[in-house]
Amino acid sequence: MSADDHFHSLDVARFHEVVHRIHDTVAGRHGRVEVTRDGCDDVCVLISKAELESLEQAIEILSQGSDYKKMCDEITRRASHYRKRKQVATDRNRQPYKTTQNI
Repeated sequence: MSADDHFHSLDVARFHEVVHRIHDTVAGRHGRVEVTRDGCDDVCVLISKAELESLEQAIEILSQGSDYKKMCDEITRRASHYRKRKQVATDRNRQPYKTTQNI
C-alpha cells in the first residue's frame, strides 16, 4: 500500500458529503486527510487519535534526550541574540523625543 492511499486532499465544500468515509480512512486505517479551501492557503490535517497519541509519545521521548536539550539551548541563545540585534537597530532608527517649552 503506497503513501498516496493514505494521504488525501479534500475541499471543505465536499467535506460533509464524505465525513463517514473520512472517519473510516483516518480512524480505521491510520490515514491522513488534508482539508483545503478555495482562496485560502491554510490547510488542516485530520489524523487518528491513535496516531496523535503516538506522535505525542515520540515527542516526549525525544524531548528527554540530551541532544534535544542542546538544541533548545541553542535556539534560545540565537533568539536572544536576534532580539538584541533587532532592539539595537530599532534604537538607532528612533528619532530623539523633542519637546517645545514656553518659558
